[in-house]
Amino acid sequence: MNKYIAAALAVAVFIAVLSIAAPRLAPVLLRIGLAALLIIGAFWLYELLTSRPPPLAQRVLNIVKAKGPVTLRELALETGAGYEEVASAVDYLVERGLLRKFKKNGEEYYDL
Repeated sequence: MNKYIAAALAVAVFIAVLSIAAPRLAPVLLRIGLAALLIIGAFWLYELLTSRPPPLAQRVLNIVKAKGPVTLRELALETGAGYEEVASAVDYLVERGLLRKFKKNGEEYYDL
C-alpha cells in the first residue's frame, strides 16, 4: 500500500474515532483532519513532481515485458549494470505499481 494512502486512512480513522468518542469536538477535529489530509496530499504531489525515474527503469520494464517474471540477478545480468542500480530501478517501478513483486521457491520475482 502506498505510504500516502496509508497515512490518509490513518488520519481518517483517527478523526472518525475521536469524533465518535467526543462529539462536541467533532467540528474542530474535522478541520484538523482536513488540514492533515491537505498536508499529506501536498507531500504526495511534491514527491510525484520531483522524483525522476532511475536511468535503468525503462530498460528494466522492457526486459520484464519481453521475458516475463525475472529476478534481480537476471535483470543485472541482462542489463550489465550493478545489482544496486538494478534494485533501485526495480524499487522505483514497484512503488509506482508498474511491477509487482512475488516470491516463488524462496526467490523474489518481478512481473507486470
